[in-house]
Amino acid sequence: METKRIYPATQLIVALDPKVLKVYLWILSWSAKGSIKYYPKQFVKACRFEEEEIERCIQTLEDIKLIDIALVDNEWMITPNGEQNQKYYEIPISKVLEGNGIAMAEKVTWNKVDTNTKSNDVDDMSEAEMKRMLLMLQARLKEKQEVKKVVVSPAANDVDDLPF
Repeated sequence: METKRIYPATQLIVALDPKVLKVYLWILSWSAKGSIKYYPKQFVKACRFEEEEIERCIQTLEDIKLIDIALVDNEWMITPNGEQNQKYYEIPISKVLEGNGIAMAEKVTWNKVDTNTKSNDVDDMSEAEMKRMLLMLQARLKEKQEVKKVVVSPAANDVDDLPF
């Protein structure tokens, strides 16, 4: 399924730090596929920045809500936010030129997973995660039912009850 391409507004191009803009354009170049996986080595090679700089750029983009980041199957997925991008078209360019622009984030928090909290709360799960968990639970339930059919209780010494 192809999604609509997102093109950054001139106002956004002027306001963003050049490194952040380069990372954003790299993300947008793949945005026709919807969400993209974050491959650190690929980003480093394509953008020619250190991994730390790329992570700070991604943090900046998330802070200003130009992208959404989610952890799916232990892989970071980045989804461009077209609605937020569209809002920059409405800002007068003169106002952007007078401003200080959007600085790069100093601290990276988007890829830090809190291991102390349990992330099995159903309210925090995406629809895909819920479906995956449902399928996993159905498979476990079916497996337990099959085991009950096959296992002979120790009280029954009747050989005819064996499945083979």
